[in-house]
Amino acid sequence: MNVEATKLDIVQTIVNSTDAGLLTELQQFLKSRETDWFDQLLQFQQQDVIDGIAEADRGETIPHKEVVKRFGKWGMK
Repeated sequence: MNVEATKLDIVQTIVNSTDAGLLTELQQFLKSRETDWFDQLLQFQQQDVIDGIAEADRGETIPHKEVVKRFGKWGMK
């Protein structure tokens, strides 16, 4: 199904719905998408995220198994 058909299907479902719970959930979902979680971070937190992505892009990562070896399982079973 293409994007336009999907949008029409969603609109029809909303228009024909009598389910107040569904409509409330959709409204809350759409409102939650208005603000990006990144924008809610403090400046230094945003920079940490940007730096971490840059490190990962450069291949500067440590495999999970290595982290567990270094720091322990911390209750992981």
